[in-house]
Amino acid sequence: MASELCKTISEAKLERHKNLFLNYRNLHNFPLELLKDEGLQYLERLYMKRNSLTTLPENLAQKLPNLVLTLLLGHIHFFFFLVFILSLAIGSLVKLQFLDLSDNALEIVCPEIGRLRSLRHLRLANNQLKYLPAEVGDLRELQTLDISTNRLIALPERLHMCLSLQYLSADGNYLWCVPRHLCQLPSLNELSMAGNCLAFLPLGDLLTPISLPKSLLELLHCPLGHCHRCSQPMFTIVYPKLFPLRETPMAGLHQGRRTVSFVAYCCSTLCLQSFDLLS
Repeated sequence: MASELCKTISEAKLERHKNLFLNYRNLHNFPLELLKDEGLQYLERLYMKRNSLTTLPENLAQKLPNLVLTLLLGHIHFFFFLVFILSLAIGSLVKLQFLDLSDNALEIVCPEIGRLRSLRHLRLANNQLKYLPAEVGDLRELQTLDISTNRLIALPERLHMCLSLQYLSADGNYLWCVPRHLCQLPSLNELSMAGNCLAFLPLGDLLTPISLPKSLLELLHCPLGHCHRCSQPMFTIVYPKLFPLRETPMAGLHQGRRTVSFVAYCCSTLCLQSFDLLS
């Protein structure tokens, strides 16, 4: 495997390849052959999908100055998670436009991510992230941000400074609200936050429906339903509560038939506990 890897890299150097595919190589360390000499100075796209890298060399940007796309989709071991830290090397790749670190065990994204001023697409899905650094807001050219299936409980306030952001996916996290600052994104046309713990949308005196992104504005017109206790619209999670009709004044309507129940839907456990069909 090592000789085959060296052969692939040598050919890329000799023929001045712009694309290099090192997917499924079972790599645990970044190949130092990529950094030797100056043969890969023309390399623009590096694919390293489904390896087990845990670090990146600090001189990566110096040795691969023209890199515009990097795919580092990793492999999560079954019995333990790698602690994958986005190294300072990534922050030096000033020409980088596409960075995919999905499907690793990434726990930390370092603040140096904000130095990738040319970055347009950032994918961090299926990791172990609990927060994003505020410096993500410095990515003014960013168009796509995928942070789905992590452990995020909040989004950085400076995210509204990503003026080019068009697509944001934050599905499958622990977010409990749609941050107001997202409504300030002028280019946002698709926002997905399914599978979170959303309790409400950012409406009120400081925000009118007209200022919401189109995707959110459409959502306001089609909630899942309205809470039987407080009448608030429900957008993500509902809490059902069964009331057998034989225990209500409507019991006589279904005499002689099998048991029929009325199902009430509430927006929270608090409303669920306090709602009474007879009150």
